[in-house]
Amino acid sequence: MAKQFAKTTQLTIPLRTLTPGLKGPFTSGTLPAALSGYQIDFQNDGTWPTNGNDVCTITVEQSNDSGQSWVFDASVTLSGQAWTTKQGTVVNTIGWSVSLDNQGSTGRQIRVSVNVLQTCTLGATVSSLS
Repeated sequence: MAKQFAKTTQLTIPLRTLTPGLKGPFTSGTLPAALSGYQIDFQNDGTWPTNGNDVCTITVEQSNDSGQSWVFDASVTLSGQAWTTKQGTVVNTIGWSVSLDNQGSTGRQIRVSVNVLQTCTLGATVSSLS
């Protein structure tokens, strides 16, 4: 049986049109000590590019000392194609889950940066998983 995670919203980036260039960083508050990972739920407005080229790269960094220093944690590149379910239904939201190290630490934070390569409309909610 798969473990069920409780999601707690930590950071919301409102849906907005993004032009090429680096956006952010967007920084969370202090994350719960019991945190085992996080999920980023991305949202588009139905006008997502479908040309097959990369649209944006999202990079997440982690701090274990309340934001004094940061290290790379994970990244994902979203390409220009329709977002679909496993059944092929086009959707405007997709999720990306990542595990975190240093569980039990009381000074963990994450920050998210977006390198936009094509104009797009994107929003995101970052939630802790515990």
